[in-house]
Amino acid sequence: MHGRHIALFPLPGQSHVLAFLGLCPELIRRGCRVTMATTEPLVKLAISAGAEPVIFEPDNFISIAFPAVTNGRSIDDPKRREDVAGVFCRWHIDCAAIAVRQLDEFYRENRPDLFVYEYGAFAGRILAKRLRSPAIQYYPEFIQHGGHVCWEGSVGYNPPSIVEFSRLLDSFLWSYGFQETNNFWHSEELNFYQFPKIFQFDSDSLDSRRFCFIGPFLDRPFNPVWQNRSGGKRVILVSAVGQTFNDEYFNFVLDALSGSEYHVIISVGSQFPVGNARPLPDNFEINRYASHLEILPHTDLHLYSGGPTGTLESLYFGVPLIATPSFDRNCVAADRLAELGIVLNLPLHTLTSQMIRENVESVFHDEALLGRVKQMQNLLRSSGGSVMAVDKIDELLAGHA
Repeated sequence: MHGRHIALFPLPGQSHVLAFLGLCPELIRRGCRVTMATTEPLVKLAISAGAEPVIFEPDNFISIAFPAVTNGRSIDDPKRREDVAGVFCRWHIDCAAIAVRQLDEFYRENRPDLFVYEYGAFAGRILAKRLRSPAIQYYPEFIQHGGHVCWEGSVGYNPPSIVEFSRLLDSFLWSYGFQETNNFWHSEELNFYQFPKIFQFDSDSLDSRRFCFIGPFLDRPFNPVWQNRSGGKRVILVSAVGQTFNDEYFNFVLDALSGSEYHVIISVGSQFPVGNARPLPDNFEINRYASHLEILPHTDLHLYSGGPTGTLESLYFGVPLIATPSFDRNCVAADRLAELGIVLNLPLHTLTSQMIRENVESVFHDEALLGRVKQMQNLLRSSGGSVMAVDKIDELLAGHA
């Protein structure tokens, strides 16, 4: 693969970029040039993994539209989920149009041998077609297949907003020369999925030759800065993003686990206003800079937002999970994982300190759940990860030579 140019197109957002980073070192080890389309705040992440950042400025209307459709509506409201899906779908189109316009010249002058684009990062698919390069589509979580995007158990359905968006997406891609319809459910000759097959809906209908379940890419670099101060106590990692990590949630956790037999790590990131928080009990610490890949091998339980990155990282290290999803898409993941008996799912809008305390105790005494987590750990560790992904890339490019 020496000298081949691989272009990575994650969606703009830290968790999306993190999911791609572990692929970079293996590609570079095999002699590839790796570029990553990303935004200014995430440039350092791309560089840390050896990728060359190609910067674009995405549309920021989501910061206005998202609060408008969620204001005062419970996260378990189906209409809210539908409206949020509609907002984000349109944002994906806006970002794609902007990225194509801003990145077209660079990629014409530096034609990739392959594009790997996250589902929803339509600019990667557009540029691959424009430059006649092969492409791989990547999903961090659930596959959209069989004509359905939403599932209730084994029953698939499409909300009206998704049907409307499917038509809009067809029109949008038509303007770039695509003749296909039903592009919302498009898949490539080869597709990568990080959620294992057992997590997927209607998984028996999937073509294993085209749908490759590779598990997470966890080879991304990080600077070791964390020290284990648990003193032999069980460690509980508490992390969340977006709406979840507000003062109310923070205080619920403090009230639930203050003075307990556990050592609790509140992982908030560098932007969280720690000065506004209540004084921490002696068995708590704040993490602002250490990677979860450094902490999770020492962790006994993870309270998190239900997102795919936290799910896969924790299960890879055999850490049981309690989800308190604050984002609508994460609710789908948390519901599905709870249905499979892998995760405990606590509804954020009814959360109390007592619920947290009781469910923490429940996890540590639930041998069946801990056994299923161990099974998932074994499954993810044998999935292949970045090595299998790059092997598949090599096979694909050899077929296109």
